[in-house]
Amino acid sequence: MEKLKLKLSFVIISMMIIIVLVTSSISIWISYQSFNEMLVQSKPDVQEEYITEVSDIDVNYVQENAETETFAKEKVKQVDNQVQMENVFSLSAFLKKVFLPLLIMFVIVFSFVLWLTMKITHPLQEISESGRKGNKISSLQSINDWYVEASNLKNTMLKSLADSQNAIDELTDQLKLDSLTGIPNRRSMDHVLNKLITEKVPHAIILIDLDDFKNVNDTYGHTVGDEVLKAFAHKMKESVHEQGSCFRYGGEEFMVILPHTAIEDAVTLAEDLRIKQALADNPSGRPVTLSAGVTVFTSTFSSPNQLIAIADQALYEAKQSGRNCIRIVEDLSIAINH
Repeated sequence: MEKLKLKLSFVIISMMIIIVLVTSSISIWISYQSFNEMLVQSKPDVQEEYITEVSDIDVNYVQENAETETFAKEKVKQVDNQVQMENVFSLSAFLKKVFLPLLIMFVIVFSFVLWLTMKITHPLQEISESGRKGNKISSLQSINDWYVEASNLKNTMLKSLADSQNAIDELTDQLKLDSLTGIPNRRSMDHVLNKLITEKVPHAIILIDLDDFKNVNDTYGHTVGDEVLKAFAHKMKESVHEQGSCFRYGGEEFMVILPHTAIEDAVTLAEDLRIKQALADNPSGRPVTLSAGVTVFTSTFSSPNQLIAIADQALYEAKQSGRNCIRIVEDLSIAINH
């Protein structure tokens, strides 16, 4: 970036120096021609007057014959003085012939240099202003980069903005997504639940726990355990599809949020997912079942933690019932007070 600025500054300064030199040369040449023209025009007039005066002297001298040599010399001296005075040009003539054209040429060249400088610096100012204000890529693309340096600078800025935006998007995804399974994480889950509860949107949630998952890690290792988690996350997304959203709650626990869904439909979806998981092949080589707790939002809830606590209580009952089953909390008021 700095090299480009130095190169552009060098080009602008060089152009201005060249323009000034050319202008000065033209002005000097014009002045010389004007001055020479004045000399040429005045020379015949002076010569003619000189001849006339000398002729008058000769005629008078011959006719009268009474003039002395001293008188003749004084007359010649007067004529010489007059000739010298004719060679001294008046100030008005000089201003008209030399200074005025020079001044006009200077104004024209200065105006051109000023216009060219503004024309060159305007795209740079727009690019700089766009970068300072953090404008979007579209506003930067609309800048008229009519010369190479401005075009290179704009392209560099566009690439930098695109790279920055990609990095921001990637970081945002990393903050929202679980790095292992690729589904949204708990941070995203809390954001969605807060929004639904704040806006009083009816919804149901399913809190899921993979049964005896610790034994999978202890027996087959954490690498196999990770594969089991990824396989289940993929199966869960396929089952939920567009009905709602899937999240990794933490460890081997997952959550499904189903907006505008009755509790009966949520239980049906959870049961369908439980059966698929029990029958599916797993990386561990043996079935890995799940237990789930289901609940639904009502106006009595004021925070996501209350809703999650109800689903967690239903999940606990499913675990106590022998695992591989679905439970719901029937008396929400007791669960909330508890």
